Amino acid sequence: MTESEYAAEVRTILDGHTDEARSQLAKLPSVLPDTTRSIEITIFIDQDGEGFLTVRIALDGPDLHVINKSIDDCALLFDTRMEDGEMVPPLPLMDPFDEEFSVHDALTDCAAEWLTILCDGIDTSTFGVPVTIVSPDEYGTKTPITLSP
Repeated sequence: MTESEYAAEVRTILDGHTDEARSQLAKLPSVLPDTTRSIEITIFIDQDGEGFLTVRIALDGPDLHVINKSIDDCALLFDTRMEDGEMVPPLPLMDPFDEEFSVHDALTDCAAEWLTILCDGIDTSTFGVPVTIVSPDEYGTKTPITLSP
């Protein structure tokens, strides 16, 4: 599979989860603690590069555990897992020992593009704090992306 074929398959799956992710983000303003300094929409890729993806919201501010606990019900925007030997949602699995491109980078860039479009559909200024899309492991070429000041 080429990088462009991989990216197209990933985007199709992510696009199918746009409405669900937007509904999670829409819950955020009502549960956001006053002490929140910023919001990070974080893209996590599995270490081996097989194609697992998790996208979560994380808050920054004092008492990190407490403020992040307050958004538990809406923090998860996308997550892959194995069920009965199948990837759910069905992102393409890749062989990390036989890759012709960096799955880490391609998957991170796809997720970052999807999140940018997803957030274009909501008013992130209602959060009242800066919102940034990040990849803590520094994969991809598109992050960090600042969505609001």
